[in-house]
Amino acid sequence: MAKKVDNNMSIEESFKAIDKIITEMDNEKCTIEKSIELYEKGIKILNDVNKKVDKIEKDLKVLSK
Repeated sequence: MAKKVDNNMSIEESFKAIDKIITEMDNEKCTIEKSIELYEKGIKILNDVNKKVDKIEKDLKVLSK
C-alpha cells in the first residue's frame, strides 16, 4: 500500500518528488510491486497539485474581477 502523501508540499516540492519517483521507477532493479506503489504515490501527488492549481486559478479569477 502506498504511503500517505504530504499535502503540505509546495507545488515545486511536489514536482521534485515526482522527479524522484520517475528516477526510482526508471531503475531496472525496481520491481513491479514497487513500481505500482510509486505510481500510486505519484498519482496522489499529482492530484494534490491539481487541486492547488485549481485553487490558485480560482483565486486569480476573483482578484481579476
